[in-house]
Amino acid sequence: MFTMAVAGLREILGDLSKIDEEWDDYDNEQQEFVQNVAMFLTSFLASHLRLVESSATRETVIQAHQYLLRISQVDEREMFKVCLEYWNVLVKGLYEDGRTTQFNAPVGLLNLGGGANAGSNASGNSSTMSAELRRQMYAGVLTGVRYVMISRMARPEEVLIVENDEGEIVREFIKETDTITLYKTQRECLIYLTHLDSKDMENIMVEKLGRQMGGSEWSWANLNKLCWAIGSISGAMGEDQERRVLVIIIKDLLSLCELKRGKDNKAVVASNIMYVVGQYPRFLKAHWKFLKTVANKLFEFMHELHEGVRDMACDTFVTIAQKCRRHFISPQPGEPTPFVEEIISNANAITSDLEPHQVNRFCEAIGYLISAQTDAAKQEQLII
Repeated sequence: MFTMAVAGLREILGDLSKIDEEWDDYDNEQQEFVQNVAMFLTSFLASHLRLVESSATRETVIQAHQYLLRISQVDEREMFKVCLEYWNVLVKGLYEDGRTTQFNAPVGLLNLGGGANAGSNASGNSSTMSAELRRQMYAGVLTGVRYVMISRMARPEEVLIVENDEGEIVREFIKETDTITLYKTQRECLIYLTHLDSKDMENIMVEKLGRQMGGSEWSWANLNKLCWAIGSISGAMGEDQERRVLVIIIKDLLSLCELKRGKDNKAVVASNIMYVVGQYPRFLKAHWKFLKTVANKLFEFMHELHEGVRDMACDTFVTIAQKCRRHFISPQPGEPTPFVEEIISNANAITSDLEPHQVNRFCEAIGYLISAQTDAAKQEQLII
């Protein structure tokens, strides 16, 4: 039945390769039909994926998932949420399969061509297959899901800079509960996707950031979504890989901040730098020079004309002070005094452009740093 349904969809819909571009040209009946297709595929596959894998050809299984990929690209939030729920089911299942050695086979996964010989070969394999082979079958689909998740990434609550309906960059004052919930669901999906193939995730993110640097995909929205996705997978990569990726990303973002002109452009890039670095304390703790560079950049952002940038700079400094406090109060190689002493001595200059509530946040961060000093005499000296 499922094979017949997918074949019927192929006749009616074609490959849907341009659905994201043509969606607004669809009439209500066409849009409703596509929404019903999304509901059918996600609910059926979520409930019966193993049965479909064991009875349908690989081509049919992949075709069904390709339809969901195309539909996921459409800028229609409720339909995307339906697809996202299924993607989470799929990636979580593949990840959990990988934690066991084998599962009882969906022989259809071995039925690559759908012919009689392929079916008999699968049966001859004792109906067992490694989880790795199942991941390999979905590899192309999962790469597509990674691209979709990045391109549709919702805004996390830590980000205070938003683009309003007039295309202006403004300070956000009202938290959107639905957006925060959507972000958390996408974050879960991206973490599973990273565990399933961290190298593919790395390649996609570095490639997309390169396009931002080159200008071919530059836009506020594209940079925002990419950086929100990068921040969301903190801890999902191995430490060495995370270090390599973050060195590239942070250096490129700092360069982009220098390259871009205009208050709003700088505000967008600055907010993304602050969001990304705030999500990776493990990296900052392991790389003092980067941590100090980031802290000095935050102090620079505290002088920006955009109020939202100053707010985010203070909030990010608080986050870093909480998570990396000991590094600020300990003497570092090649430096005569702990960095916290330099910060305190320059506090008036750093906070000269801050509003009173922002100064309070800055002082809160300093309080966290001083509290990390266990020597009572040194702590008292810092307070005085």
